[in-house]
Amino acid sequence: TQGCEGCAQYWWLRQGSSDTDTALTVFANLATSLENQGQDVNSWLYWDAGHGADEDPEAFVAWIGEITGYSR
Repeated sequence: TQGCEGCAQYWWLRQGSSDTDTALTVFANLATSLENQGQDVNSWLYWDAGHGADEDPEAFVAWIGEITGYSR
């Protein structure tokens, strides 16, 4: 079986390069592990941003439209 049992199939991961709460290696390991398990991972690192950075909410909405097949 590909993927992790009971896991979401799609993942939107964002982190700032200046995050002082979560190490960049945690972010990279999570994204890589999920991808290696066959999950669809959309990850991005925002340069010089802090914890919880997501500087492109419009892209998130567009991504939801892509994975659900629903878009305007």
